[in-house]
Amino acid sequence: MDFIDVVKENVMDSFQRVGVNIEIDVWTSIELLPMNCFDWSRRQYFSPCIINWLYSRLAINLPEYFIVGIGYIDAYDTGLNFVFGEAFPRLRTCVVYTKRLNPSFYGEKTDYNLYVERISKEIVHELGHLLGLGHCNNPRCVMSFSNSIYDVDAKSRFYCSNCAYSIKRKLV
Repeated sequence: MDFIDVVKENVMDSFQRVGVNIEIDVWTSIELLPMNCFDWSRRQYFSPCIINWLYSRLAINLPEYFIVGIGYIDAYDTGLNFVFGEAFPRLRTCVVYTKRLNPSFYGEKTDYNLYVERISKEIVHELGHLLGLGHCNNPRCVMSFSNSIYDVDAKSRFYCSNCAYSIKRKLV
């Protein structure tokens, strides 16, 4: 099973635990990002620019889908040093930035399973935002805010009972 298949299975499993079956179509196209989204002084991409660009490229052809972009890049938003991901619910679009989710970013040894788990958590988290959830106060809930990689590792890949209830009400 390759990387994308494992992440897909993890995300589907997180929703199945809520009692919701979701369909995931994977488009593995590699896109060159627009350089006007890159901040040369920070050496990071500006997340809202990436989300708007992705939406403008895909939404016309996918009007009933949520769009989840995944990129091995570093990104930020106004007032934040970095973001692991970001969602714009009104655009049905989110992006997960995987560079800081990679253990090697922190000088740690390569750990495929940890990397895949972190990416899966962030996708489930951003999909929660697309479905109308805010951040959760339960530190184990996938919807808790992650200020650092330690926060990502501390939370689970699953919604707490309150967030699960909200998701189920929205989707069923």
